[in-house]
Amino acid sequence: MKANKKTLMAVKKFLSEEQEYHDLEEVVSEMIAETKLLKHKDMDEHTLATDECDIVWDKDEICNLSDFVDTYTDIFIKKICNVLDSFVGDDIDCYFEDEE
Repeated sequence: MKANKKTLMAVKKFLSEEQEYHDLEEVVSEMIAETKLLKHKDMDEHTLATDECDIVWDKDEICNLSDFVDTYTDIFIKKICNVLDSFVGDDIDCYFEDEE
């Protein structure tokens, strides 16, 4: 079976272009909240915002967590889009061998 180019490009467009029904910032914020890692015992159910957190090594501030997450997300999406491009026209049967 060949990978369907239209489907792959639709997924790529969904990931790489902001749509009315798809707000990337909101998705990333939800994922950050789901980690439940930006909490402190004194904060009850509240969580820190990524722009309230800094990445520090020794005594040097490396970057703000929000900037890191934004940059990481952009790079991650570009890499996923490259993977989608590489699937176009490829035989994808090998990914479904266990399902037969």
